[in-house]
Amino acid sequence: MTDPTSLEKLRRCGRLETYSTIRHHLNFYTNVGTAATYFPPTSSSLPLRTLIFAALRQVITTHSILSAIPLNEDSNYPDPYFARLPSIDLRTCVEFVERKTAHPGDGDADVELETLLSEQHGRNFKEGLGTRPFWRLVILTAPGAKGGEFTAAWFVHHALADGTSGLVFHRALLAALQSASAPSSSDEADAIVASPSTPLLPPIESLHPLPISLFFLGQQLWGEWFPAPVAKLWTGGPITAPRPPSSNARTHIKTLVLSKSQTAQLVALSRANRTTVTAALQTVIASAVLANLDANKFDKVQGDGALSLRPNLTLEGRDVGEEIGVWVSRWVHPFSRQPASPASTSYGGALASFSWESARAVRESITREVAGNGKNSVVGLLRWVSDLQQFFTKRIGMARSESFEISSLGVLKIKGNEMEGDEVWKIGRTIFSQCGSVAGAGFSVSVVTGGDGNLNMAFSWLESAVEEELMGKVVRSVKEGVDEILTVVM
Repeated sequence: MTDPTSLEKLRRCGRLETYSTIRHHLNFYTNVGTAATYFPPTSSSLPLRTLIFAALRQVITTHSILSAIPLNEDSNYPDPYFARLPSIDLRTCVEFVERKTAHPGDGDADVELETLLSEQHGRNFKEGLGTRPFWRLVILTAPGAKGGEFTAAWFVHHALADGTSGLVFHRALLAALQSASAPSSSDEADAIVASPSTPLLPPIESLHPLPISLFFLGQQLWGEWFPAPVAKLWTGGPITAPRPPSSNARTHIKTLVLSKSQTAQLVALSRANRTTVTAALQTVIASAVLANLDANKFDKVQGDGALSLRPNLTLEGRDVGEEIGVWVSRWVHPFSRQPASPASTSYGGALASFSWESARAVRESITREVAGNGKNSVVGLLRWVSDLQQFFTKRIGMARSESFEISSLGVLKIKGNEMEGDEVWKIGRTIFSQCGSVAGAGFSVSVVTGGDGNLNMAFSWLESAVEEELMGKVVRSVKEGVDEILTVVM
């Protein structure tokens, strides 16, 4: 049995990375995932296992973080650190599962994949510490598929990778599959990948000063020391300590898929109303939540969103947009049940609290955060949190700060040949998802548009945070809301 402390030490975990190592240790947050459906070229004849293992060998060699594991997860900064596995046995982290149903059509949800996502988001990376990587790849095959397509679902510890890294991984895997060939070694040797010797990329704190003004710091400290409850604000159930394997610790997943034509319509409609798809969706979601709450008890919700800091970072000789790492912050926007002005909307039902004016206000919140260039970000505040474990555990029993979170990766873009022709590998449906967060928002919505042009929303929540019946109503209301705004003639 490998002694993890004997592994090569690489570097200490940054403060943002430690934020995730502590959560993983406490079972507060297990992993983030990205799934994509691959279509092989007509000339492909190699066994799928051989192709996947050969491609992963290239990906691991390129991205050294994939052979690193965080140790001392139960400790506060600066004690947690990354260590390098000497090699990776792909048989310990790649699983092949056979589908029982056909791949979904344009705009249809993949119920079977939802079940797999829910199961995988409940699995952490504590088993076999020091012998396997902190990521898994599940290959969901469809033996009856005419084109040989399959879905590759990648799950990774959040200290290694952010949401955008999921797209980076799939682009790298696609590129590796394009050039994959049969190995000359035995099957057993083919499964063992020697770890690269290249150093890890630096944490975000080494790439950006993340400046904090005294006024902003004072605001945050005052809010922490003297929290003021917001009247009639819904944020789901109070923060509850996870009790695996009970249902309160199980992640629930429900996806909502827009067809290629609906996605294109939503993009055009958002632009015509001087906002973005992300801002429009967040406003629809807020309205959908309010539409399903007792108006006498709740008239406000608070939404937050993940914000990539990659555009603010520079890595000498490398494209930070094509690297796997954790370089994110967030923004927050409040919503109210206050009716919109008649001039701005004529919606009702699930969209009673929706207006394009509100969607523009959300875009302005995002724009302000982006314009800050990393200044006064919540990530910068982590340097003032000396005990992250206490930071999380003391919140047990307290109300959540946010009602829901939206994380949008935009569109999965493939450079080069744009996947044209029959003799290249292609990516279709793509789904971005994450586990339920014990101390996070009531529920999360992870958004991405794949190579098939379908926009996917993956709703994730814990039973202890939101009742399944309410989430079912919210998802249906979001669908109704999107359908309704798309009926408006531009």
